[in-house]
Amino acid sequence: MNPAQEPATILLQQGLALQKSGQLQAAEQAYAASIAQAPHNPLALHLLGTAVGQQGRWMEAIGWLQKSLRLHPADPKAWNNLATAFLDSGQCQRAKEAAERALALAPEYPAAQLSWASACYGLKQFADGLRVARTLVVHPGLSRLAWLCVWRCAGALCDWSAQQEAAAHLQQCLDQGDMLLPAFDALAFADDPALHRRTAQFLADKLAATRAVPPRLLPVPSPSQPPGSGRIKLAYLSADFHDHATAYLMAELFERHDKGRFETVAISFGPDSESPMRKRLHRAFDQFWDVRDCTPAQVAERMVQAGIDIAVDLKGHTRDSRPAILLRKPAPIIVNYLGYPGTMGSPVFDYLVGDSIVTPAEHAPLYDEQLVQLPHSYQVNDTQRPLAVTASSRADEGLPAQGVVFAAFNNVYKVTRPFFQAWMRLLQAVPGSVLWLISDDPEVQANLRREAVRSGVEPMRLVFAKGVPLAQHLARHVHADMLLDNLPVNAHTTTSDALWAGVPVVTCMGQAFAGRVAASLLHAVGLPELVTHSLADYEALALRLATQPAELQRLRSHLQAARATAPLFDTVRFTRYLETAYLCMHQRRLQGLSPAGFAVPDVIGAPVKALHSTPTSFQISQS
Repeated sequence: MNPAQEPATILLQQGLALQKSGQLQAAEQAYAASIAQAPHNPLALHLLGTAVGQQGRWMEAIGWLQKSLRLHPADPKAWNNLATAFLDSGQCQRAKEAAERALALAPEYPAAQLSWASACYGLKQFADGLRVARTLVVHPGLSRLAWLCVWRCAGALCDWSAQQEAAAHLQQCLDQGDMLLPAFDALAFADDPALHRRTAQFLADKLAATRAVPPRLLPVPSPSQPPGSGRIKLAYLSADFHDHATAYLMAELFERHDKGRFETVAISFGPDSESPMRKRLHRAFDQFWDVRDCTPAQVAERMVQAGIDIAVDLKGHTRDSRPAILLRKPAPIIVNYLGYPGTMGSPVFDYLVGDSIVTPAEHAPLYDEQLVQLPHSYQVNDTQRPLAVTASSRADEGLPAQGVVFAAFNNVYKVTRPFFQAWMRLLQAVPGSVLWLISDDPEVQANLRREAVRSGVEPMRLVFAKGVPLAQHLARHVHADMLLDNLPVNAHTTTSDALWAGVPVVTCMGQAFAGRVAASLLHAVGLPELVTHSLADYEALALRLATQPAELQRLRSHLQAARATAPLFDTVRFTRYLETAYLCMHQRRLQGLSPAGFAVPDVIGAPVKALHSTPTSFQISQS
């Protein structure tokens, strides 16, 4: 052995032992010291990349792995670890290409095959992902993750037989305490808020452990501190400050914040664009931070230096989220709102904003945050959402000239076999009716039409719409007689879109937040009678409406009037409600009080009402 290499080799072996034992920071230090001794050792560069990647520093991981591969491009493991880093950072096309490089060197490399299948899922190439993932379920070391990939791809394709088979294997893992199901996937896996909490807690604990960064617990101000001499610094964190459902709902809220009381900051870690929505959002905030290229630690440090008082997470555990930023507690108050319908699973998050329907007081034990209930509904809406001046014709949309149109505009991964079968029974019961869905995936269309045939329904009675800009999509709702919702994940923005466009929505309310959203929105628009509590009642209500055109017209007329009168579409008033909640959170903190659940009253300026064990109502200072 070359004497100059010996210390580097010892350090490399030490780092590997530390990494295997989960001591990632110490392993990183050992690898870095080894590289300092032998800068051109591809294995050391490779292992350093994996260690920093496990700590969530994916861009650094990519850099180290690429350096390793420049020195040793024939290493399939390094190519696969690069694919993993690309997947973790949301770069699915590059992940697929890196996995293909690994497979070119080792065609039967199962881990690279799974990386390739996972990248296909992220790229919406679901059929390819499903095909490869199914071959890996027999591999002992990859079976559980392969079944997860099968479940995801099959659900996206509405291949319910494959999804049901995968779900049985995943349930077996869960029953054995293996929390392999990501928190976001758990929402669609089962209408089970306890499961949703367990998966969120597991993910939050894993993130906190692998980042190896203790939360920055900021000091609580003395109760004698005055209620504030300046504006409250309010930050919203999201990857969706562009043409996205979250922006479509929230843009007007950002514009209508009381800038005399709140200094608003957008913290954006998503894509930039030159779209009108992106420009509108830039104008709405006092500050707009583009932090795409920053690490979670860097973003958290900047928030601390800026003196952010309240940080609102609009992503939660959804795709492209960065919970590691807020797990560092970079602001005294951390709020979970809108983007993720469930608990974040960590006490670092102080509050979750909901309402009496999506987060009833008796569900408080299912959340790690303190519950805040807004009046009417938790969901904000943008009254500037455009409707196209002219809508497409029924013929343009492939719809028949006459007959009832049942719309089911949810993302198809939300569609489940029991609800689809109910829809088929409705088509059988209402002659000439059609089911109108949104998907341009030929395999989805083929799978759903096969399911229709199994139910005795002519397959061409399923009509598939294409994706179009929001204004055109809202305008084409004129052809829908009603929107049919589903469980375990309701239509969220899709329900608001339909109600805004004047289309009644029939929903079945579930147990978890994600399955109660449409009920909240229907109550806030004055149509609680469209909320059912069983599949049989849901089907019966939809059938009754489909056969009573006068009742459907009454509902449409109600919704047309509601655009100007319903609480759901009163964005100015909603903004004041949410600001009341923020003020209560802030003033509790200034008074030295711990976070506690409360309900914001309908009357602006009235004291908030305590939830659970909070001793009294809490009057907000209007000074």
